[in-house]
Amino acid sequence: MAVASEQLIVVLSAELNATQASMQRYEKHEQWVKIGDQPPLTLGRSGLGYVAFKEPLKIEGDGRSPSGIFSITATFGYDQNTTFKLPYWYADDNLYCVDDVNDSRYNKMLRIYDKSSLPASYEVMHRSDGVYRYGAVIGYNDMGQRSRGSCIFIHLNHADKHPTSGCSAMDEAPLLELLKWLDPVKKPQILQVLKSECGKYREEFPGIVCE
Repeated sequence: MAVASEQLIVVLSAELNATQASMQRYEKHEQWVKIGDQPPLTLGRSGLGYVAFKEPLKIEGDGRSPSGIFSITATFGYDQNTTFKLPYWYADDNLYCVDDVNDSRYNKMLRIYDKSSLPASYEVMHRSDGVYRYGAVIGYNDMGQRSRGSCIFIHLNHADKHPTSGCSAMDEAPLLELLKWLDPVKKPQILQVLKSECGKYREEFPGIVCE
């Protein structure tokens, strides 16, 4: 992905099916420089799935977080106003993310006021468990390729920190720090990979640590 990014989130997982990973932020100077601590991060209940060329491919409902490099496109939350710099979705009761693979709105976030036009399957963004109180949208499957996965976010951990359905989750303090740091001018990206596959990204991102 040829994006002149100056902010990078590196998520490293020890094993393909692992549900826990580490997260490190970087900023581009002469090379990539670490920013902040390295908090733990929770992955999907089935670990990681690939975008292309390798099995297991990421598909809808597989419980895998996508492996690869993606833009961070927006933030969202339950507060009507925010200090986050990225475009912000106010997650009220009319905000949905469509995960119905047969719907033309697949993998789109949108407000639906007429409930008779709801798709057959969707994510309610104002969730009762509060894990979407703060979050960011990972630009995975932006073209809405059918069945390849939808509604991939960085959001709050569940209270018991159980794995997600395919998103990446964090505790509140490091998540808020991350969301406030993200800057659209710097075109933030997330690199989410196995530790064993991280080395091949070092040429593109000199300075990142793969341990």
